[in-house]
Amino acid sequence: MKCKKCGRKAVVNLKAYGISLCEKCYPEFYKNLVKRSIKRFRILNQHERVLVAVSGGKDSSAMAAVLKELGYDIELLYIDLGIGDYSKVSEKVVKDLSKNLGVKLNVVRLRDYGFTVDDVARRMRRKTCSACGTAKRYIMNRFARENSFEVVATGHTAEDVVSFYIKNVAGGTKVWAEKLMPRNDPFDEKIVARAKPLFEMSEKENMLYVLIETIPYTPMECPHAPEPEWKEIVYEIERRKPGFVKNFVRGLVRPAEEFEEIRYCKICGEVASGEICAFCRLKEKLTG
Repeated sequence: MKCKKCGRKAVVNLKAYGISLCEKCYPEFYKNLVKRSIKRFRILNQHERVLVAVSGGKDSSAMAAVLKELGYDIELLYIDLGIGDYSKVSEKVVKDLSKNLGVKLNVVRLRDYGFTVDDVARRMRRKTCSACGTAKRYIMNRFARENSFEVVATGHTAEDVVSFYIKNVAGGTKVWAEKLMPRNDPFDEKIVARAKPLFEMSEKENMLYVLIETIPYTPMECPHAPEPEWKEIVYEIERRKPGFVKNFVRGLVRPAEEFEEIRYCKICGEVASGEICAFCRLKEKLTG
């Protein structure tokens, strides 16, 4: 198998694109894909200050590296969720990533709010992932706003978007449009824009990029993560029908639903769907 661009020995066959590439040509191909996606879906503007949320995993590390390569004004944010050794290893990796890229790293610790994800797991075991997501969204938005960032970038992949959609449809849950869009602009002054620069990219493509470019990442999985059964379904469909995932996410792009009413949490003042935001309700359960 030879590289379609230069004729060297290929290291990957990307069936979704009908192309084989060597380790010299792949990084540029990957960067061009991300660049094209950002432009096509207006995910980021070149003049924006971008807060890149990093976990230490391959996807967010690939996102940080490629955004730096593409010339965006970025800083990194790592949220120490207090998940035992996993958080310690992840923090070391993102520090290495920050040094490798020459980009400032900001660290926020969930324990400074009075609890950790390990506390959630002990007391609310079946809701650990939901509570973790609530905490991360709250901290990312608040930190970005208070430090004058115009957009928060997260490392969600095409598989993340598709598996989220299928899981919710299969479970009879309404799939909110804004959770699937490549960019969500603010509907209130307290909300910071949220972006998914890797909206069209697959986990395999991200992994190849970090391996070839020797970008720091950890293969460790969160000990509280559920079995990836929905992603396995997506992987199997993609194996049988190459290109399915990319076509699926592109087909999801549509205008987000309008919000009828804006409310603010009576405890912390952040935007909420009721009198108290989800983060403060979680905090009350764990610290009250």
